[in-house]
Amino acid sequence: MDDEQGTRMRRILWVLGGIAAVVLLLSGVGNGVSSFELVFYAIVIGVGAVIVLAIRALVRVGDKRPPPVQLVTPPTQGMTPGWYPDQRDPKLNRWYNGSEWTSATLPRES
Repeated sequence: MDDEQGTRMRRILWVLGGIAAVVLLLSGVGNGVSSFELVFYAIVIGVGAVIVLAIRALVRVGDKRPPPVQLVTPPTQGMTPGWYPDQRDPKLNRWYNGSEWTSATLPRES
């Protein structure tokens, strides 16, 4: 989701949440709920909204994601696959497959 769609979705959710809060408050008007209780409920809803917004802001401030990892293939050193003198045993030749040394060895010709 890009930023424009995310912003639009947040606005829609805020409007729907506001409508739900108004409907909730107005539904108690005809049911013997006093005006004090309605104001209390409105304050509770407002404080809840402020708490949610504060938590979201703190989460965003602490969200320090590392930059994406970019895998870089190491440059080839120009060695082609083949038999090369073994660095550990001068009596052997070791096979290089083009990217790494293998376990295959042959006796070195004198």
